[in-house]
Amino acid sequence: MMIVTGLSGSGKTTCLALLEDIGFFCVDNIPPKLLKNILPLFEQSEVEKIALGIDARWKQQFEDIVDDLDDFIQKEKTYSLSILFLESSVDIIMKRYNLTRRKHPLAEEGSVEEAISKEKKILSPLRERADYILDTSKFNTHDLRKMLVNTLKDSPEIQDRKTEVNVYSFGFKYGVPLNADYIIDTRFLPNPYWNPELSKFNGLDENVQAFLEQFHVVHDYLTACTNLLLMAVSRYNEEGRSNVNVYIGCTGGKHRSVYLALKIHEFLLDNGFQSQLIHRERGNW
Repeated sequence: MMIVTGLSGSGKTTCLALLEDIGFFCVDNIPPKLLKNILPLFEQSEVEKIALGIDARWKQQFEDIVDDLDDFIQKEKTYSLSILFLESSVDIIMKRYNLTRRKHPLAEEGSVEEAISKEKKILSPLRERADYILDTSKFNTHDLRKMLVNTLKDSPEIQDRKTEVNVYSFGFKYGVPLNADYIIDTRFLPNPYWNPELSKFNGLDENVQAFLEQFHVVHDYLTACTNLLLMAVSRYNEEGRSNVNVYIGCTGGKHRSVYLALKIHEFLLDNGFQSQLIHRERGNW
């Protein structure tokens, strides 16, 4: 369980969205005094990673809130508690509010600068208790994602997280996918379709696989593709990306693409990544 808090304008909402991308169940803007009543509800769910966003807009004191959180964690050993506190320099927060033309939640009649000062006092108990303090003054969204993953890499909440790779086989004649991050074209490889004894089978069948594996070009292309994806997915994982869509295409989506998609899927699993295998044209086989 992670509490995400900090100064308004320092990126809490963006941070929660990034945490959601890497597998957290996120709830934002919870009134601090309701935390004590909300936390037991998670005992009845199957949610493993929870991120709760709280801030100073409710103008409630946080000393008792921290004690309530610690008491809950002591009772419920299935959870560990981390507090992530986000902050930025005053001038950066003021610039961000000027750009978005939004009102600071504590700036009723006073200036944003006065509101920030008031907010720091209200949130000081959480900052003192925080496990991670992240200054976002110089970060854009991309940098924040990278820094967030780097900051939390040793936390129990994301230690086992891996980028999930969705590996699809498809047929070009049925349309090019619109959500692809990578499209790998196999139409230049030898085609089992033209072998009368193989055309009725698909790339999951051993006789089709044996046909393809007799050609050096198939081995060479598979090696090139897996090397490319290993480098790319490793970097995506470091940056905290939640998933990648890899499409392997041939003409009809039945033989060559199915075989290569299967082998790439197995390669990714063998190298410790999460992978799903989907044959888009299975209904046309």
